[in-house]
Amino acid sequence: MQIINYAEIGNRIRAVRKAQNLTQEAASEKCDITAAYYGNIERGDKKMSVETLAKVSKGLQISVDYLLFGNEQDELAEHLSGIQRTVDEKQMGKYLTVIKAVAGVIDKL
Repeated sequence: MQIINYAEIGNRIRAVRKAQNLTQEAASEKCDITAAYYGNIERGDKKMSVETLAKVSKGLQISVDYLLFGNEQDELAEHLSGIQRTVDEKQMGKYLTVIKAVAGVIDKL
């Protein structure tokens, strides 16, 4: 029984990279690994050491728990953190307004 699904980890890494509007090259630089190795990780072709897992987590600013297990609550938090890192204060205010409006509608369902 394989506990760690490297293809799923690679899919989550790819999704985070794309959400941050990074190329594989830029992401690999942030993670301090080669672009070729980074590409192999995204495809699930290579297993990562704990050290590499930590580099990817730190470089892309995502939790190891999310990378390994894909916890959906962590996914939402990671996505919101990605937005927060890439928008200015005025845009963040707009995001918050929309989120509050959607939450109010969801609460009524």
